[in-house]
Amino acid sequence: MADSGSATVVTSTADCGDSATKVDPIPESIRLCMFAPPSTPAESFERTANYAKGPEQYLKKALREDVFDQRKDLLSLPEIVDKDGYGDGKHKSHFENHIAKLFGKEAGLFFITGVQAQLAALKIHCTRASNPRVAWHVSCHLESAEERAYEELYGLKRILLGSSPDALPTVQEIKTLLELPADERPAVLLLELPNRNLGCATYTFDELVEISSACKTAGVVLHCDGARIWEIEPYYQALSGKTFKDIAQLFDTIYMSFYKALQSASGAILLANDKTLIADAKMWQRRAGGNAFSLAYQVIDSERGFNENIGTFARKREKMIEVTSGIKAATKEKKARNGQQIVQFMPDETTCCQTRTAFCGYSPEEIYAARDAVASKTGVRVLERVWPKQTLDEMLAMDRKGMKPEAVSNGADAVHRHEIEWMMMSVTEKIPTKTFVDGYVALCDALLAGKKKTH
Repeated sequence: MADSGSATVVTSTADCGDSATKVDPIPESIRLCMFAPPSTPAESFERTANYAKGPEQYLKKALREDVFDQRKDLLSLPEIVDKDGYGDGKHKSHFENHIAKLFGKEAGLFFITGVQAQLAALKIHCTRASNPRVAWHVSCHLESAEERAYEELYGLKRILLGSSPDALPTVQEIKTLLELPADERPAVLLLELPNRNLGCATYTFDELVEISSACKTAGVVLHCDGARIWEIEPYYQALSGKTFKDIAQLFDTIYMSFYKALQSASGAILLANDKTLIADAKMWQRRAGGNAFSLAYQVIDSERGFNENIGTFARKREKMIEVTSGIKAATKEKKARNGQQIVQFMPDETTCCQTRTAFCGYSPEEIYAARDAVASKTGVRVLERVWPKQTLDEMLAMDRKGMKPEAVSNGADAVHRHEIEWMMMSVTEKIPTKTFVDGYVALCDALLAGKKKTH
């Protein structure tokens, strides 16, 4: 938290390509919508340095010794923390092997970004198949946040999968694609597990088995964008008793991120059973400028973040389900001008510790005014910024024009639908559920009170 003598807090907003850590000069309050605990760069560097001096001692203090003992089999505990040189280092290799083993894969390669990791994997698969086509849903990160790098830099061609931008492609839609003639079907099918832009919607394990089997039959590689695999694994544990290994065995390659829910500085890893693929990925990493002189800081902090957070996501999921269920029940009668519920969640049934919330019927200015009124009265800040619900083409066009999403309304009749995405994290899971529910109720009441004043 911020020093008690200061009214300035450092916050981190939404992740991926639209994120920015910024100083937000407002009075400190209880914040319900966060993606990272407040910290300064100096505090972050000091934390990483303390971990590097003695990982086991650091973790026993950070986690408590009893928790450390309970999770020890999950933790990556290196014998030495050294500085790699162009990717060659004992500690880096240890961490890569530990994550690979956790997912039941033979080999892994650490990358500075997930963009590099995924594009390397897709390029290798397509080259080996002599087929440049890759299929993904329109909500895919490669489609919306990477400036068409797949095409401009890697020469890949994408096939958009599914009939709706607001829903996961169905198993049947995927099978239909895989049944195309060989000269039309993709070399690779990419699934994002869970799907961030759809509020972390995901497939059941049985559906994944069916998709994996269909890919094998069609001779199509199945790749997993597992940026948030840490968050969704408890869903598969709870519903099907499945582990990281069970999920990963259905995919030929899988990537996961270290800087999102694991709260590290930066980093990603690509896993595969095929060690020659990982060797080829090193070559593509070099070609993409990702083979830095040393990635020691990112590797060390990624391991720290992994060790501090692994084993926490089941309880965070349970807390998020409790919170969203409470908010839905308490606000279901709060209706906007067009009769819609003011507060809506995507998906309707929470899958993990991250979700999307829509506020319907109001402009950003009205929402922010209500937010500030509630914060002033109760000390609870429900949200930070909202984004309009838009099509992909609209978002990309806005980005090219340098427009701010907050400036755009949805619909000609001035009925608005604006969203936030947020996660239950180590800081916010300590906040009582009642505080979340009361905050959302108060926000709805403030919006409704504002509506009455304008009529």
